[in-house]
Amino acid sequence: MTCTAAIQELLEMARMPGGSDRALVAMLDLSERDPAALSTLLILAMKARVERSGMLRAAAELLPDNSATEVCRFAWSEFKSGNSHWLAAEIAAQAAYRVPGLLHDDWDAVLRLSAHEPVEGPFWRELPIEVGRRWIQEARGASSSVAGLLGLPLEMSGVVEFQDAVCDLSGSRDEPWATIGREGLSGLEVGSGRALHGARGLHLRFTAQLQRLQLAESTSVEGRLQRLHPTWKDGDAKAVAHMGGRLEGRCGICGSPLQRLLELELALIGPCTLSMVTLGICLDCPDNGESGWCHGDPVYFRHDARGLPYAHETQVFDPRACPETSTSLLGADIDLVELPGRFWQPPSYVDGWQNYSRVGGLPSWIQSGLYLACPDCCRTMFFVMQLDSRIPLDDGFLMQWMNGGMLYTFWCDHCRISGHYSQYS
Repeated sequence: MTCTAAIQELLEMARMPGGSDRALVAMLDLSERDPAALSTLLILAMKARVERSGMLRAAAELLPDNSATEVCRFAWSEFKSGNSHWLAAEIAAQAAYRVPGLLHDDWDAVLRLSAHEPVEGPFWRELPIEVGRRWIQEARGASSSVAGLLGLPLEMSGVVEFQDAVCDLSGSRDEPWATIGREGLSGLEVGSGRALHGARGLHLRFTAQLQRLQLAESTSVEGRLQRLHPTWKDGDAKAVAHMGGRLEGRCGICGSPLQRLLELELALIGPCTLSMVTLGICLDCPDNGESGWCHGDPVYFRHDARGLPYAHETQVFDPRACPETSTSLLGADIDLVELPGRFWQPPSYVDGWQNYSRVGGLPSWIQSGLYLACPDCCRTMFFVMQLDSRIPLDDGFLMQWMNGGMLYTFWCDHCRISGHYSQYS
């Protein structure tokens, strides 16, 4: 059977009642045999306007980087010509951070696209000044829905003039939440324009032993998807970080030893005057409400000249929180891996097959973006790391941040303070 015939059969299978699971398995087989065939699959699906399918979403995720430009160009052309097919819109929106220069030929079309699929992140920092000013002029006196459509792109541009115009259009200047919201959307400090995250992130490539533990409860199909996903297997190792084990410092709330999240050369990804920094946290504080990890509130740690953490004075000792049992992250050396392009640093978290655990780059927010403020100098802290749930523990369980969410870590180099908090859906 030719490749095209196999793809047509796969698309027919996806259309059949109850055929989605079989189509997904067949797509994985195709991906392993001929990864380049995924581009043909996606283009044919857009031409045939195939109904929504998890199989096609997975194919777009697994699409090799060297095929992405062709597929994104086709999707963008289709959308501009009036084809609002769900897959064309999704792949065109992916182009905003996979092949960003592709969309620069028609900013009005990108704005229309954002009404179908979120177009987020640093892409909007490239919005031409004259285009933003024209949009604001057109929004004055227009319906509230038009102003709402413009709001997020103009906020994410990081241009103060545009952000102020959004406040005027919406009638909202609620401080300090307006400032926090601006920084969370644009990744730029209000006032100074200082970047709050690095340009490129490094994914954590876990050892084979840790990956087996992470996938132990997954179905066979889920396991195949993750093993084939570029964020789990591709890229070049740029550095090594150490995870797991207890530290000298103790939790200021319950007195337990802090746990090593990662020990790494922080200057690889952001401003840091220390040669090595150990990022640590307490895993032993009992659950508080629905947080599922510690307290739900941010926790902060000072770091000594060796980069080791100890409790910040904002943590108040509570003898009622002292644990009876304790656990640790499994110890391992973790490769920090660079993947090409911005596609593998999505600005929003969508639960699925991607490995979201990484240092540096753009945060993938589960909820609204929130950069912590340093408890000493009050300046907005720099994003340095996010750890997804399902990190193996030495007791055989997997660490779940906020019942399956994400842990975010920030750094103030001036005060040598790290801060952590979690989000969950």
